[in-house]
Amino acid sequence: MNRVHLLPLIAVFLFSGLHPSKAFAMPEAGESTCSEYSDSFESYNLERWQDVLLYSRQSGTVGVKDGLLNLRCPKDDPCEIQIYSLFTFEGDFDVQADFTVPVAPEGCQFNAGLVIQTLGDEKSYKCYIAGAPGRGLFYRARMDYFGEQNQEKLKGGPSPQTGTLRVVRKAGRLTFLVLDSGAWQETCTFAEPCNEKVRVRFKLQTGDDEKGTQSCPVAVMFDNFAVNACDTIGRE
Repeated sequence: MNRVHLLPLIAVFLFSGLHPSKAFAMPEAGESTCSEYSDSFESYNLERWQDVLLYSRQSGTVGVKDGLLNLRCPKDDPCEIQIYSLFTFEGDFDVQADFTVPVAPEGCQFNAGLVIQTLGDEKSYKCYIAGAPGRGLFYRARMDYFGEQNQEKLKGGPSPQTGTLRVVRKAGRLTFLVLDSGAWQETCTFAEPCNEKVRVRFKLQTGDDEKGTQSCPVAVMFDNFAVNACDTIGRE
C-alpha cells in the first residue's frame, strides 16, 4: 500500500494491558466552552473539520446530508477517509458520537469510528465499529505509532448497525465505551498512557490496517458529536 500526498476530498456526502469490559458512569458536564464544540452536523463546518485522503487510488466522498456526516468509499477501489478536528484537547475530556452503518456489507472488511490522535500522528488511539467476512459487525480498538506500528489491539463484542461511541480521557488514560441497552459499557482502556495534546477524527477505511486495503463499497454515517466535558479545548 503506497502512501500518497494529502489531498482534499470532495465535500458531498487494542491484546496485552487492556482492561475487561465493565459499566462506566457518566461524569458531570464540563464548562460551556466545551459543549460549544459539539456538532449536530446540520452543515459541514469548515472552521471545525478538515477532510483528507491518505491511502486511496480514488477519492471517497464526505460531507453532510440530511443532518448526518456521511463517509462513503467507492465500489471499485480501496479507500481511507479521515475527518480531522481543527480543535484540540489538553487534560481530561469526554466525547461521543452516534453512528449508523445503513447496510452491513457481507464479505467486506472495514474500520470506522473515532480516533484520538496526537498532533504529529505519533500515537493514534482507534475506537472502531468494524466489519469482517463471516463475522458481521463488531467493536474493535487499536493503538498505533505513526499510524501503522501496532502496539495494542482488541476485537470486542458484536456491534449493532446503529449505536453510540464514546471516548474518555482521565488522568492520562483513554477509555473506549459503547452505549448498550441504555448503559455505558467499557470496551477497553488503553494501556499506553496519553498525556499529549490531541485532536479527534472520524475515520472510514476499507480493508485491514495489518493486511492492506481492499475494495469495499461501504458507507457510515455519524451524528450528534458531543463534547460532554473537558479541561482545555481550543483551535489548533
